[in-house]
Amino acid sequence: MQDRADMNPDHLEIMTEFINLFCLSVLAAALGSKTTTKRLRPVNYGRTLVILVYFFSWAFAATAVLVISTNYKNYVSCTVGMLACDIFYAGSKIVCYLWLIERVHLVSTSTLHLRRIESWQYRFHIVLLFPYVAIAALMLTFRNIIILPNGQCLIGLKLPASGPLIVYDFCFNLYLTVLFVIPLIRVSRRSRAEWTRTRLYNLSIRSLIASVVCLTVSFANVLVNVITNGEERGLMCLTMCTGDVTVSDAYVFFCNRTDAPKSRSM
Repeated sequence: MQDRADMNPDHLEIMTEFINLFCLSVLAAALGSKTTTKRLRPVNYGRTLVILVYFFSWAFAATAVLVISTNYKNYVSCTVGMLACDIFYAGSKIVCYLWLIERVHLVSTSTLHLRRIESWQYRFHIVLLFPYVAIAALMLTFRNIIILPNGQCLIGLKLPASGPLIVYDFCFNLYLTVLFVIPLIRVSRRSRAEWTRTRLYNLSIRSLIASVVCLTVSFANVLVNVITNGEERGLMCLTMCTGDVTVSDAYVFFCNRTDAPKSRSM
């Protein structure tokens, strides 16, 4: 009788399941709106990045929904949850970085119309993504997958992986944020007219907010992992990551809906 009672979902499991289902619905709607027949053509680089961001986030949320309901005394389910973080969550973040780099390219070359390969800044930013490969290797090596005596699943990253991740994530996002602020300062100094109505201003301000949103939610998520020493209850870890990607993707969706008639690459 006691074992049967223990197998019943607790209040936290029920709450996180509903949260993940809601986030999954939001991400599915965003992905569906971007892959309809009317919107799918033409598919350029910017739109491909947006679709990939939505796909990785949706795949992570879908995995989280399945894992949360099956990870009680289940090492395989617990491991799948950790792998979802390593593959889908990290993949979503990498593609989101590429999307922000693309936005920086659009803002910085708005008058020059340089191709990506012709821009030294764009090439430099792509090189800055290479350290994430090493961090991904650390994430696969230094991780916790624990089943407690009461059956609860604990997952997370150990300090050798979460430490470099939070430093890299914070510094790279902060750097991109500064790059969006610089054009705003330049435009405001050069133009005393209605500069807030220019395309450059609109593109810069939305990209700036997107960068700040990504920085805030991602930093908070990884910080919780560091504080808990990578031993966070699986359903909470997955739910926080799902919330992280959903908030980031919601603003990506907003940016692209607003920029659709104007931007040459989004």
